[in-house]
Amino acid sequence: MLGSIRQVVRRRPRTMMLLALVVLVGSGTIFFGYARSQWHAAIHCLNEGRPAAARQHLRWCLKAWPYSPEVHRLAGRAARLDLDFDAAEQHLHRALQLQGGATEAIQLEFLLLRAQTGQVDEVAGPLLKCVEEKHPESAVILETLARHYMRNLQLKEAYACLTEWMDVQPHRATPYHWRGWVHERLNNHRRAMEDYQKALELDPDLFAVRLRVAEMQLEDKLPLEALSHLEYLQKKHADSPEVKARLGQVRFLQGENEEARLLLEAAVTALPKDHQVLLTLGKLELQEGRAEQAEHWLNRVLEIDPTDTEAAYSLVSALRLQGRDEEAKAMLDSCEKNKVLLETVNRLLREEAVRPNRDPSGPAEIGRLLLSMGRDRLGIHWLTQALERDPQHQPTHRLLAEYYERHGDAARAAIHRRWLREPTPGPPTDVQKSADPRGSNSPPSTPDR
Repeated sequence: MLGSIRQVVRRRPRTMMLLALVVLVGSGTIFFGYARSQWHAAIHCLNEGRPAAARQHLRWCLKAWPYSPEVHRLAGRAARLDLDFDAAEQHLHRALQLQGGATEAIQLEFLLLRAQTGQVDEVAGPLLKCVEEKHPESAVILETLARHYMRNLQLKEAYACLTEWMDVQPHRATPYHWRGWVHERLNNHRRAMEDYQKALELDPDLFAVRLRVAEMQLEDKLPLEALSHLEYLQKKHADSPEVKARLGQVRFLQGENEEARLLLEAAVTALPKDHQVLLTLGKLELQEGRAEQAEHWLNRVLEIDPTDTEAAYSLVSALRLQGRDEEAKAMLDSCEKNKVLLETVNRLLREEAVRPNRDPSGPAEIGRLLLSMGRDRLGIHWLTQALERDPQHQPTHRLLAEYYERHGDAARAAIHRRWLREPTPGPPTDVQKSADPRGSNSPPSTPDR
């Protein structure tokens, strides 16, 4: 066989060379055609907010066009949105090198990278000017700024960016999803529900949004409304522990305790810190007269969230069933105190959202109340917000000094004590700057809900 092929090649070399060329051209056409399809898929994924998937598609594009500044620019954007900032910077520098200088598009990506890595104050002005001038990348700019503001719980700024984003892309579900999240943090659940439902109109398969809508309906004791959403999710995510957990809550509210127990106990293994699962198990045990088992689940809820008043009131009942009346009374007193504090925090948060100002007293009081309720991370965040408004605010420095002393962090406590000792303190020294008062208690990144 091999000999026959050699004879054909010797007799008709030109024909064979032409055939080889056709094969090579055909292979190249197929390869680059596939790469083009990957390019369009990457753009589609970025528009849908799926940067990790976009990066997978762009790997083919980088093989096909390794010297394209535009491919590297888009790869930089995908890496940035996927929180891989080192890779983003490398791609953007490569795009700059291949382009032979900065273009407006590459400069914009560098500004967005700076914004997402925490330098918003330096770049927000130029970015928002682009939005005002109807820049074609306005949606990307607003998404990046909103993401940063949400991560840092700058809710007013996040709300403004998200509302503007809706005007730029009225058919995109993500800004409605995120603004619903902001409304929840501002304790405006009615408006949050409206935004979540609008997001589902635009994209019915948003798992996190549909699940959150069901959870909010369960919080309002509307099991039938929640059930319609959960059954929709169950068809596509039958093994999801979150869906099983919420279905368990529905069955409990419907009085179907046996099925509720099966679903909740199946879910709690995968979701050991889901306070709604733990709370419902506690209430189920309490309803069936097993006070000790109820106490176990309810204590686990309060370990996660000491301000959960429903769990605390249920624990009062569990303690009374066991004849531990003094402990029950102490718990009841604590419940009433936390209830008043929580109402005050909610009122102050609404005032901060409705009437923005530069007075540090509001965030300082919110921070103080949250610390007193055991919500340390959020408390530290709001105290830090107060210092951003007034770096010399004495009540805030006193609260932070006392907080860090209680937690054995002498270095951070000393920073705030220095401010208190000085009648008119100047700006912190370099050493002081190195110990950020937020430290490990800075707010979490943008939640998935």
